[in-house]
Amino acid sequence: MMGNTTPPHPDNVPDVGWRTPVAKRFDPPHALPHALWWQPGVYGSIPAVLLWIIARLPAETLASVFGIPYAAALFNHAGDTVFVTGWVASAIWLWFTRKKPDTVARKAADADKAPPAANHNAHHGHHHGHHPG
Repeated sequence: MMGNTTPPHPDNVPDVGWRTPVAKRFDPPHALPHALWWQPGVYGSIPAVLLWIIARLPAETLASVFGIPYAAALFNHAGDTVFVTGWVASAIWLWFTRKKPDTVARKAADADKAPPAANHNAHHGHHHGHHPG
């Protein structure tokens, strides 16, 4: 046995002034992380392949096991449906988590409109509340 692998209770961990977050929080418009768009497609493909393999078993065997004469066609259709559903879900995820060019352009335009700090201070002649000396 390798020893105790249970992590310490948070009350027993010394306070170091910072903690590594367990999970990131995402702002509501981007609640889904963009980088994980592929997961529904991949995780939908695995059962789809299994359904397609089952559909290729002898039709008589499938009919006798499941009691449906067209079981092979049903398994094949179910595999198609799961596969397409997974990749459509991935496409939707990718679409809704994309970075919209108008948002990026608007932020850049807003940054260009904001006066630089040096120009702001030049108009007033001094810092508010800060006197030299």
